[in-house]
Amino acid sequence: MWAGAALVCLAGAVTGWMVWDDSYSHDSAVLDDVLMSNHGRTLTTPIAWTDCEDRPRLEAHESAHGITLAMKEKQQSLRSINDSCGDTHEGLASTSLDSPVGDRKITDSVTGSRIIPFDDAHFPYPRYLPPGFTLTDKVIAVSKIGNAPPIRGDKPTWTYSYQRNLGKGKQAGAVSITAVTGETTPTQGTLISVNGHPARIQKTGGSGRMRTAVWTQNGYTITVWADDPVMTDVEFLRIAQRLRN
Repeated sequence: MWAGAALVCLAGAVTGWMVWDDSYSHDSAVLDDVLMSNHGRTLTTPIAWTDCEDRPRLEAHESAHGITLAMKEKQQSLRSINDSCGDTHEGLASTSLDSPVGDRKITDSVTGSRIIPFDDAHFPYPRYLPPGFTLTDKVIAVSKIGNAPPIRGDKPTWTYSYQRNLGKGKQAGAVSITAVTGETTPTQGTLISVNGHPARIQKTGGSGRMRTAVWTQNGYTITVWADDPVMTDVEFLRIAQRLRN
C-alpha cells in the first residue's frame, strides 16, 4: 500500500513538473561559420545566448553519405517574454563526429542549406603576439562589429580572436585573424608587403588604434585586425609577417 502511495506521489510530482515547466526547446539554424578540426572529427561554430536561455549546443546526425547540423536551444522556464534577459554571452559550440567528415556533404537540418567548413589545417595561426594576448572564444573582428546577426558566407571562413587586459576598459586590446577561402585582392589602404605578398593596411579609430591588414596567399584571403591602445606599428606588422604559412 505504501509503495503504491509512493508511486502515486511520484507520478503526481512528475505531472506537476511537466505542467509548470514552461521552458521552450527548439532547433535553430547554424548561422555562423563552421570550423573542421581534429582531422575532420570535430565541428565548431560561434554561438550567442542571453540569461533567459541555456547555452546552445551544436548537434550532428551522421549517415554514411551525409551529416546534418542543428543548434539545440532552450528558453529557460518561468520566464515571460517581457522579462529582461540580462547580458548576451558569446562562445563556441563543438560537436564530435564518429568518423571524419571525408567527402560527406554537411547540411543544416533546419534550412537544408549546405555548410562547407573551414579546414583548421589551413588556418594561418599566429607565431607571434605581443605580451599578454590570449585566445578567446569570442569572435572579435572588423567583420563582426555592430549588431547585425551572423551570416555564413558562401566561402569557408574562420576567425580566431585574442585579447589582453580584458575588463580594463580603454586599456583592453583585441587581435583577430580571419582566413577566407579564395583570393580577393584588396584595393583600399596603403600598399605594403607581407612576406612578399602585396597587402593593404588601414588605420581607423581614435589615434589610429585600429589597424587592418589584408592580403592573399596560397588560395586564401587573410585579414589581421587589431584594436589596441598601446600596440605599436612594428608589433602589428610582426603579427602579420609571422603567421603560419
